[in-house]
Amino acid sequence: MEDLTLTSLPLELILEIYSALDWKTLLVCRQVCSLFRSIMESSGRARYDIELAVSGMMDGPPSSLTASDRLALLKERNAAWEALEWKASNDLSMQQGHLWELYGGVFAQSSPSNLLHFRQLPSEYRNIKEKSWHVALDVHVRDFTMDPAQDLLVLVEQPTLFPNANEIERQIRIHLRSLTTGDNHRLAPKPATLVHDFDVRGARPTYTLQVCGNLLGVYFMSHGPPTPELTVWNWTTGEVILTRFSPEVMTFAFLSSRFLLVGSIVDIETDNTGPRLYVLDMTQSSSEKILLTADYFCSFAWPQFDAWTNPVGFSIRSDPSPAWQPNPEARVPFSIAHRHRLFIITSCVITSEGHESSHDLFVPADTLLSHIEALPTATVPHDITWDEWGPTGTRLMQTPSSSPWVCNVFGTKFATLASRTRLYPDTLEVRDFNQLAMKRAAESCKNLASEDGIAQYVYDSSVIKAGEFLYDVRTSLPYRVTRRSLPHSFTQHFLTAVMCSEDNLILVDSNHRHLQVLTF
Repeated sequence: MEDLTLTSLPLELILEIYSALDWKTLLVCRQVCSLFRSIMESSGRARYDIELAVSGMMDGPPSSLTASDRLALLKERNAAWEALEWKASNDLSMQQGHLWELYGGVFAQSSPSNLLHFRQLPSEYRNIKEKSWHVALDVHVRDFTMDPAQDLLVLVEQPTLFPNANEIERQIRIHLRSLTTGDNHRLAPKPATLVHDFDVRGARPTYTLQVCGNLLGVYFMSHGPPTPELTVWNWTTGEVILTRFSPEVMTFAFLSSRFLLVGSIVDIETDNTGPRLYVLDMTQSSSEKILLTADYFCSFAWPQFDAWTNPVGFSIRSDPSPAWQPNPEARVPFSIAHRHRLFIITSCVITSEGHESSHDLFVPADTLLSHIEALPTATVPHDITWDEWGPTGTRLMQTPSSSPWVCNVFGTKFATLASRTRLYPDTLEVRDFNQLAMKRAAESCKNLASEDGIAQYVYDSSVIKAGEFLYDVRTSLPYRVTRRSLPHSFTQHFLTAVMCSEDNLILVDSNHRHLQVLTF
């Protein structure tokens, strides 16, 4: 009788079937029989797809590189990051301006000559060449952000001061320009300017800006009586998607192209103090200006503070945005996957003794999205308790005082400086919260420090003792921490911070306005 089993299929047909499967199904196929396993291990495409998933990456556009070529590059890149073995380093002087930004592998700085200076950072493993350019400004810029993949530069114009200090509102003008030329962006509405009326009462407002595909979010805050505002536009049409007008709004980040994450430390209805993360559904939201709690999809509670603990600060950091794409001109072999992102949520409090204290909560996007996707579709907001989402899905750590150089997270990596024996930082530290990589390491029994003592895999729970919090806070999200002592030539500078992008670490000496760019 003719053999009609799957194993009797021609090798070419089995490989073609493999090419249509996702990585999870490929892993299942590998367990079926020794034949399927051996075929998979001989298939560069199948092994590359699995390695992409475990690395939290997605494939790039077609090129002369084969799947086997890309697999080799990806493994080399991963090994370099795991050992903190950068391929090159170079010095970069800071401009004398007061504005800067790091996004999409581009570092930007302002200068007193009314220019914005841009530098595309290089990559060894993804073959990105360094280049620099500048854009002349025709407006007085108060803040800016950018998205290199969309050739987008967003400029917030400094509003003129009113001659009358009793004036309440002024117009905030947001210009949508080309990142490469400074001209009006080709996809922007005409005129290429968003206008927002903001109650400032004579105070000088500050801004937080984030781009997510065709969405632009701006948080307006003024140090004084006016209430903070958060507005999201479709920047290609000028349409307002939502506006929240509330003293509860402290910080925000795009969780996905549908959901917006908003941080708050006080509930004005109950007067309860304590951080909470609100999730807003941008597809169902009204463009009318309303309070934060008037319309939200769900919320995530924070561990309860002691009655004498006074929360004074709350921030959310994540990079890149969930809709981010690599610059198409670079034609990179692979790049960070959309859901493979880490949120660092920092709470700052004044303790009962009057001291300032800060904690960082490390939260993978999947921790939040998995709870959101499991909720029933209903009109009533869902409030998720800390015990439901926090203990196993996050990691809470005490942190030193905050730094203005906040671009220290990319994907699931977080970079910081530490000191082992000296009074000032001499050690580079990178924590990676890639959960698939941690599961693979656990299966390989990588649960202790590596042989060279550089990397350590952390699976044990950590506990923040009661004091600032009402009860002990236990969290157990696994992570890998890699530490490397910096060369003496680096530590001659007084390093104050480190920034992280997809292919680079940037050491900052803000006292001497000096940067050291490490390239992978």
